[in-house]
Amino acid sequence: MEILESGPLLLGVVFIGFFSITLFVRRWFASRRSGGSFFSPYHISNGIFYIHVPLCFSRRMIPLKEMKQITYLLLRGRAGGGSRYAFYIELRNGKTIPFFFGKSKQNELLVEKLKQNAGKYGFKVHFQR
Repeated sequence: MEILESGPLLLGVVFIGFFSITLFVRRWFASRRSGGSFFSPYHISNGIFYIHVPLCFSRRMIPLKEMKQITYLLLRGRAGGGSRYAFYIELRNGKTIPFFFGKSKQNELLVEKLKQNAGKYGFKVHFQR
């Protein structure tokens, strides 16, 4: 335990622990508020688009009537990092809200469902190459 008594190492461990707990709590609150799955990156409920991704530092509850379009692209991963989706939500007032989440079978189905139901929700979904 002598190694934990050194100041910089202890500070680093505390920072990483605090940061991890903060990310977990942000995602947990978002998923509870939306009624969606904890593991999904977003959920649409009661006319509101909820973003569950904890590293989105913008509004995380967006009414569907304020959304103009969603543009997304697939960022290929290197060296085992995995592929990621980059979503850009363009609002009617001209602002853009970006967020990123990993590519998985469940997330692929979620994106396909979003593309199919975009007209029903009142916004467009574009795939950018």
